[in-house]
Amino acid sequence: MSGNRSAFKLVAALAFSGCVAVLGNAGAAMAQTPFHGPVLKVPAVSPPMTAVNVAPGVLDYDGIPTVEHASPANVAGLMAYCYEHKLVRDTTVRSLGRKLAARDGVSTDPAYAWGGVGRLMLDHNAMFDITTLKPNLQSAVCSRSALRGPDLLKSR
Repeated sequence: MSGNRSAFKLVAALAFSGCVAVLGNAGAAMAQTPFHGPVLKVPAVSPPMTAVNVAPGVLDYDGIPTVEHASPANVAGLMAYCYEHKLVRDTTVRSLGRKLAARDGVSTDPAYAWGGVGRLMLDHNAMFDITTLKPNLQSAVCSRSALRGPDLLKSR
């Protein structure tokens, strides 16, 4: 078991460094994650905006980035992140994430992997690292993302 735990810590470190994101079944240590899918290699992109270096106009009136342009794949990944980090107590987040992740192409989309490590896609060229926000603001991003769920499930 300690070998699996060490492997999990290494994978988690790589995921948070932006090299690789893992949201899938990668051995016994990963079996407890809420979503199952393939191991994704995330393409190199510009560093995400953070709470410290956010561009003007990115944050809404309440201090969180807008989620209106997040793709279904990114929202599915965010739901995994939110559930795993207990940012939202409602099981709707887990259910929504699973339903979105089950759609064709979602679990293999790099946006899914980015969401799984707490990165919100603002558009195709920019993302925001929600892990740099205070926990209550991270929860607000999770809740606001979950509110988009029904519309995302209807769209194809």
